[in-house]
Amino acid sequence: AVVSTQSTGELKALVRAGVPHKYRSSFWRACISRITAECPGRDEANLYRSLLAQADLADHNNIFTKQIELDLMRTLPNNCLFNSTTATGVDKLRNVLLAFARYNLEIGYCQGLNRIAAFSLAVLNLKEEDAFWAVVAVVELLPPDYYSQTMAGAQVDQRVLADIMADKYPRIMAHFNHFKIDLSLITFNWFLTLFVDNSNINVVLSFWDLFFYEGDKVLFRYALAIFRIYHDELLKLRDGIEVYNFCRGIGDAELCTPENIKKIAFGELNPFPFEKLAKRREYHLRKVHGEMDALNQARTQYNAHKRSSILDCDSD
Repeated sequence: AVVSTQSTGELKALVRAGVPHKYRSSFWRACISRITAECPGRDEANLYRSLLAQADLADHNNIFTKQIELDLMRTLPNNCLFNSTTATGVDKLRNVLLAFARYNLEIGYCQGLNRIAAFSLAVLNLKEEDAFWAVVAVVELLPPDYYSQTMAGAQVDQRVLADIMADKYPRIMAHFNHFKIDLSLITFNWFLTLFVDNSNINVVLSFWDLFFYEGDKVLFRYALAIFRIYHDELLKLRDGIEVYNFCRGIGDAELCTPENIKKIAFGELNPFPFEKLAKRREYHLRKVHGEMDALNQARTQYNAHKRSSILDCDSD
């Protein structure tokens, strides 16, 4: 059946209430089709097979192919589809990642995409081409440079999250600052893998439903809601090690359910205007780019000085 995902208030309410699992793969495919409608090659029937053929002819010693091979056994190691070299999903996961590396030459491959591809395969009935377009859709929905070498987009979102946490839950941030806790060490992977590595399956499924339908703003809603659920428990922790250990398993904790998260994410946290989020992103993107430029300039000066010193030694 063809599923329409055109945004309406009624459909948004239904998606937030929960997508029945028997309709989930159809719903995701419809969302992914809408998100990727304008992407290059979307209307080419044989694009995926062509990309795989190109990948097969490519240099198998290139950096992306090597990294993909290394990451296959690290991807969802507790899932029977990916937990051994002979597991059903491993070859399919390899194919999806290699095809994406050929499709998006600017990104190629970046750690985090393996979890995205694997989870997509698991939910979309191991259909490689559907999972491939799911990865494309995720990259489309997130800001640029999320999965690049610099991960500038992902860095920016961590700073934006810290800003919003300070606004919404100042006591938690003051507690973290007291113990010199870097929030991004807790939440960077939440964002990069869309919670696949850090939350129970029901939370991850509900998040992906909403992410595909409403976009990347849901990342912030879910992260903030998880901290809100454990607000009081976090404040009782007495040192940084306790905080990091607690947060390592926070997504699997008893109170971390889709119902509890969504009650806060789409209730207590409202209003959550995208315009304000966009402005914070713009501000931090300028800062991140400025820091990167300064780092590159310092590196260039250091290398020039080093070369000059070597030449001086040679002349002696």
